[in-house]
Amino acid sequence: LDVAEGEFLTVMGASGSGKSTLLHLMAGLTSPDAGSISINGENLTGMSDGRLTMFRRRHIGIIFQSFNLIPALTAKDNIMLPAASDGRAGEAEKALPNLLARLGLESRISHRPDALSGGEQQRAAIARALINQPAIVLADEPTGSLDSVNGQNLCKLLRELCDKDGRTIILVTHEPSVAIWSKRIVVLKDGRIISSFETSGFKDPHSLASHYQGIVESDKRSGAAA
Repeated sequence: LDVAEGEFLTVMGASGSGKSTLLHLMAGLTSPDAGSISINGENLTGMSDGRLTMFRRRHIGIIFQSFNLIPALTAKDNIMLPAASDGRAGEAEKALPNLLARLGLESRISHRPDALSGGEQQRAAIARALINQPAIVLADEPTGSLDSVNGQNLCKLLRELCDKDGRTIILVTHEPSVAIWSKRIVVLKDGRIISSFETSGFKDPHSLASHYQGIVESDKRSGAAA
């Protein structure tokens, strides 16, 4: 699987197909049984735990479904945590105002997570993922804990980060209404890619869902015939 710089890729598949495992491999949280994983010209395979942690902190931003904000910290402290851990707080402080404005969080930075709405918590999680200017952003079911309106707003934001800022984004979802915001979709089954296609030819999530279902049914027929 090759992902180009500045690409917005969605990974789809049924539960147990390997979507989250693939994301964990890309994040260096799981080691592959075979092959190698390269990000930004660096081979993650074989890196020591310490070097891998440093690489992940500096080059990979991760957005979790459950936000994973620290309850005792303010939104600002949660966002700044990766930079502070890497000794880059001063540099991050300069970039923070623009990032907060982009995400609409300027007036909420002194609030703790329990005082933020679900959408605000997710935007704080996105800011945390972006604060160190990562080469790649990994999003694991990022709309799963959001209502439909906030979910679509998040998708729009991710697409803007790709189109306007050149961010490389890899998103895992099972929802066609989320997947259609990306540029390309790969479909997984039992840990293997069974299809890859561009989203530009689909006018709405329903047509994309129909195409996706056709891929799944075709693979089932092929498996039965074998």
